[in-house]
Amino acid sequence: MARFDPIASLRPHIRSLPPYEVLADAVSIAAEHGVPADQVLQLDGNENPYGPSPKALEALRGKYAAERYADATQGRLRAALSAHLGVPAECIVGGAGSDELIDLIFRMWVAPGDRVVTCGPTFGMYAFDAGLHEAEFVDVPRLDDWSVDGPALLEVARDAKVVFLATPNNPTGNSLQAELVEPLLDSGALIVMDEAYIEFAETESLAARAVSEPALIVLRTFSKWAGLAGLRIGYGVAAAETIDVVMRAKQPYNTGAASEAAAIASLNDVEELDRRAAILRAECERMVAALRQQEWLEPYPSETNFVLVRAAGHQGADVNEALRRRGIFIRTYGNEQLRDCIRISMGTPEQNDRVIAALAEIGNELSAGELGAASG
Repeated sequence: MARFDPIASLRPHIRSLPPYEVLADAVSIAAEHGVPADQVLQLDGNENPYGPSPKALEALRGKYAAERYADATQGRLRAALSAHLGVPAECIVGGAGSDELIDLIFRMWVAPGDRVVTCGPTFGMYAFDAGLHEAEFVDVPRLDDWSVDGPALLEVARDAKVVFLATPNNPTGNSLQAELVEPLLDSGALIVMDEAYIEFAETESLAARAVSEPALIVLRTFSKWAGLAGLRIGYGVAAAETIDVVMRAKQPYNTGAASEAAAIASLNDVEELDRRAAILRAECERMVAALRQQEWLEPYPSETNFVLVRAAGHQGADVNEALRRRGIFIRTYGNEQLRDCIRISMGTPEQNDRVIAALAEIGNELSAGELGAASG
């Protein structure tokens, strides 16, 4: 009998599943351009340049039992989040980043063929998981100002199982129009609001609303605001009945001891984290103002820690390559709506000065007709 062939035996839809676009190996790519590792500036992942809070760093030095499994009931984490959010602990679940919770929502509620809706351009994980779980994926394009096309969204949401909306949205940086919340909840679909960047925005979180609204799940993360991207810790807020079944369906030890310790310590250092978030928001505004002075760039307003910039008449990939030669890594996109755009995560003020100066140099190269030759 022939031995098992793992590739030939894959479920058919998995064979053609496109990989998720991950961050580039910045150090290796920069080295190809002769840029030393200590000169590499990674502004492609919307990570927090200030890292974890002082209290989180202290907790990571040993205030957890690495040799023990973390509490499967997430008691301490949920209690700390309850105090932070002002919602009952039984309405909260922790996850290995909000990515795990997105996948869990698919596994719990989305059957093959079910309609899943979002509004692109947006976070790629919704489309990735839809392909993984054989869902019908419907992407309602955003309008020219990146706002959600309300009538078009509500039309397709009526026949959807789940609607995923990032607010503020990645990569466009704007929040969902408030007037769409109630019609969406009345659509008959499960509405998942991904608030990964809410701590940077003036928009009010829907976490408190989710406690009493069975049609709503709110996702949050410690990756951006708290600077814990590498520890993979996030959480969801929903009605108690929903969270009860999620707690039973999740992997029992899905949040690690170190991640929980750092997250709880972060919630005891909110003032410092909010201070850093305010700096990053101010840097966003400064970046937008500075880039508007460069005629070839059109930056969009942002409620996050990143800025989306249109390089009118030029390919984002060419701008990206020119920045990489200078050791600066930003995000570009292949889809048509964003082909001429770049997304820049906020660094420290000094790092952002370097980006602004580099883009000015690239603008001069464009004027002299040198950019295409340099990147070709």
